[in-house]
Amino acid sequence: MYAQALYTADTKDPKKSLATLQRTLEARGHEKLLPKIFFEYQKLEVRANRLAMHKKITPERERTRILFELYRTLAAAH
Repeated sequence: MYAQALYTADTKDPKKSLATLQRTLEARGHEKLLPKIFFEYQKLEVRANRLAMHKKITPERERTRILFELYRTLAAAH
């Protein structure tokens, strides 16, 4: 949950966000979680990058989409 909160935080100063997170962890006695939080944060970044990559429309994908649409139209006509 810490990693998700840090990832979704829309801040202009990431160092300040990290300092706030560290103070919060220390106050709660959870400073040992910091490496796990960092690892989860990295996973969230990788996931977002992969999602963006797969959503990108390439000429090949567009051509395939058009061919499938044409095939469905022709198959429905028969």
